[in-house]
Amino acid sequence: MLTGIVTQIQRYSINDGPGIRTTVFLKGCPLRCRWCHNPETHHLDPEIYFREQKCVQCGSCQQACPIPGAIDLASNHRINRELCTQCMQCVQACAYGALTRVGETLTVDEVMQEVCRDIPFYGNSGGGMTISGGEPLYQADFTAALLQEAKKYALHTCVETSGFAPFQEIEKILPYVDLFLYDIKHTDPALHKMITGVGNELILENARNLARRASVRFRLPIIPGVNDTETFIREVGLLAQETGVKACDILPYHDYCESKYKMLGREEDFYKVKLLAEEKVNEFQQILQNFVPEVTLGG
Repeated sequence: MLTGIVTQIQRYSINDGPGIRTTVFLKGCPLRCRWCHNPETHHLDPEIYFREQKCVQCGSCQQACPIPGAIDLASNHRINRELCTQCMQCVQACAYGALTRVGETLTVDEVMQEVCRDIPFYGNSGGGMTISGGEPLYQADFTAALLQEAKKYALHTCVETSGFAPFQEIEKILPYVDLFLYDIKHTDPALHKMITGVGNELILENARNLARRASVRFRLPIIPGVNDTETFIREVGLLAQETGVKACDILPYHDYCESKYKMLGREEDFYKVKLLAEEKVNEFQQILQNFVPEVTLGG
């Protein structure tokens, strides 16, 4: 039976497509965006969250760990991530919830059982299931299977994607997706590679191809010091006009995810910067409205 690695199934989502939705977050992503709000989805393999405030320093985790030095109770970081093999024995030994597993192997049926719990809400609100990540195309076969199963229940489906994948992977899911939420992070190839680790040539090519065959909304994460310029906004507007995309979502940077970096032992990777002024966000919205009929803020 086909399985995938899932970090979270979030019910009652209202910013991941139309209506009330259940969002399935998959693990694994080929990009390394400096500001990523879901760092727990970077790697495909399961990882360990450490919640320091729940730790009573009982030592059970250290006793259970088979790798000498992988857990150091005298250290603020507790887990030496370079030594840790993610065997999860420390998680099983922790009785206080200080150590938890991030990333579960689930079957299509197991995911859909959770998704289908809210079918009455989908019908009343025009909602459905959204697959996000990470990058859903990183687990394209599992994503396709989930979407195909959702269609058996007549659910509206969305996929949030960076578009960084061979178009053949997109074609696997294309027949089962009602709406693509397509991230545009930068229009300059060199800058895109600097801030995400990959160029944007394939992303823009796929955007053009996909917009001819499916319903697409562009999503613009606006990151201070990265792409918070009128030039970027206008270039995305021109791209939307060129491809026939009629709607864009402006997603201003926030710092709610800082705790995730701490729990993963990656504090130094967290992109901490002042939030965008509301006036600037509104200005970007007004500019983009000159190019597309529908522009929303915050999803």
